[in-house]
Amino acid sequence: MILYKYYSFSCGKLALESENLGFRTPNFFNDPFEASVICSDQEIETSFNEILKNVVILSLTRTPLNALMWAHYGEEHKGFVIGYDVDDQFFKCKTNNLIPIQQGNVIYTKTKPIINISEFFLNELDNHIKGLVSEFEDDKYSTKSLVSYLFLNKDTIWSYEEEVRLVKPIIDGTTEHEQFLNNPFNQHSIPSREKEIMPGCFKIEEETPGLKIYSYPVKIKEVYLGYRNDCIKNQDEKVIKLLRNLRIKGCQVYSISNDKTSWDLIKRELNDF
Repeated sequence: MILYKYYSFSCGKLALESENLGFRTPNFFNDPFEASVICSDQEIETSFNEILKNVVILSLTRTPLNALMWAHYGEEHKGFVIGYDVDDQFFKCKTNNLIPIQQGNVIYTKTKPIINISEFFLNELDNHIKGLVSEFEDDKYSTKSLVSYLFLNKDTIWSYEEEVRLVKPIIDGTTEHEQFLNNPFNQHSIPSREKEIMPGCFKIEEETPGLKIYSYPVKIKEVYLGYRNDCIKNQDEKVIKLLRNLRIKGCQVYSISNDKTSWDLIKRELNDF
């Protein structure tokens, strides 16, 4: 199965080059109401927000031909859509993922699931993320089900995204979790840069807050160039070389245009670049 991710031009170039995927903590999503709950006191709410920092989410979609997605996430049609082969254990493994891709269909609803976070549930959630509890009864009161409520429910206003998620835990580098950390499915880096805070004094900060780049190479099956993506017209040698190398590996490359008789986007395979 192929699922898709929309990119700006610059981020798409990096994704094509690395063949890696970036995940983000829900605290930094564009929807501030992600994973929102009712907390009985401020201390529990603070602890809950800290736990969320130990979760990262990859957002994919079912279609590369969504005009709204191109406008919002594809740099106003200047970027790329990349289609990834998700029939890989990186996506499907239940041991290394909180929510594997086959269980990651986002549910869009006008009735918001209300979760009242107690100290007991907070501890259960924390243990579940850390992998200290491996099995849960699959009923509506289980921690497993509550994790799905937290990370797979969105308002119907977002339904145009047709989103499918992969949710992974971030676990600290302790001896107890050595096997988890050594697994290539879980190895990631944090893009960072030096920032001068006073003359001659620098500190390291995250380039994009909450972003984790996983080092496991993912197979790219399709690439779409946005309607305003001029990389081939402008003879962008780096991008053209990347696309040619991917095509040798069996990847199909398409350009996007509009159907003259409707509002639909259509694709055309590119073979002459």
